[in-house]
Amino acid sequence: MTRNRQLDRLLPAHADNEPLFSKQGQIVAALARSLLERTPGDRITRVHEYAARLDASVGTVQAGLQYLTSIGAIHLEARGRLGTYVVAIDYPLLWSIAMRRPLVGALPLIYSRRLSGLATAVRAQFDRLPIDLELRFIRGAGQRVRALTFQQCDWALLSRHAALQYPDIDVVVELGPETYMAQHVLILRDAATPGIQDGMRIGVDPSSTDHTLIVHTTCRGHEVEFIEIDYAEGLRLVMSGVIDGTIWSCEDVPSEITDLRIIPLSANDYPALVALGTAVMVVDKGNRSVAALLGAAIEMNELHLIQNEVLERRRTPSY
Repeated sequence: MTRNRQLDRLLPAHADNEPLFSKQGQIVAALARSLLERTPGDRITRVHEYAARLDASVGTVQAGLQYLTSIGAIHLEARGRLGTYVVAIDYPLLWSIAMRRPLVGALPLIYSRRLSGLATAVRAQFDRLPIDLELRFIRGAGQRVRALTFQQCDWALLSRHAALQYPDIDVVVELGPETYMAQHVLILRDAATPGIQDGMRIGVDPSSTDHTLIVHTTCRGHEVEFIEIDYAEGLRLVMSGVIDGTIWSCEDVPSEITDLRIIPLSANDYPALVALGTAVMVVDKGNRSVAALLGAAIEMNELHLIQNEVLERRRTPSY
């Protein structure tokens, strides 16, 4: 019998076929939610305290803890008068029991192959877990943080730079350099232009704290006109002459385009590029359960491998 079918035995169908927790099922879910907040080494709440809090008998609570132990969601150790301590937690399994809904993540719009590879890697890692992952694609770091604030998602993907702008979120997983973006370049319509010149129309996406930072930094000291754009449209707008230039990702400029001026930006000249290129997973401040779940779900070496396979076109994006 699978773990999910074991749990389903605690969830009898309502007369109109809508799922309805039995009392035992409600206790198991409540215990699972409480334990999601724990880490190995923590002492758990005493059984009689759980019973009072959940309006249940001591026996019902003990049966719920035994069930969670029997399916491998938790491993507990009784230490006599000291209480019962957590030895190990299977956070993904515990989440599936506690929430019985998809885990919702907010990602940026997939405008680059690098982000496509990252989304593919995250999807692949969650596909082997007993959790349904729902990904929502939202333009702008501010909008993704707002979705967290309004509990429309459980976690969001930002650059490290963007995450530092919002004090009410916690960075819980840092995915490493160049996982979010790499090889920033200044693209200019006139191939003969040596760089930013006074009077230019430069495209900037105001919904992106990252793009706003690097565009304004690159243009510092010049009198330019900033034109609001959608980042994903930047290359097209430069090529069509709507703007004279913008900052983009070199790896997303098609190789057949040769009539533009493309100037690489160095992290030595623009140190902020390091933080712009690093992807991080964030949660609403203090959300320990999702933080623990993400920490358990993400295996960094495999994530980098899958992202690179997509970047090198050895793997088809799938997210």
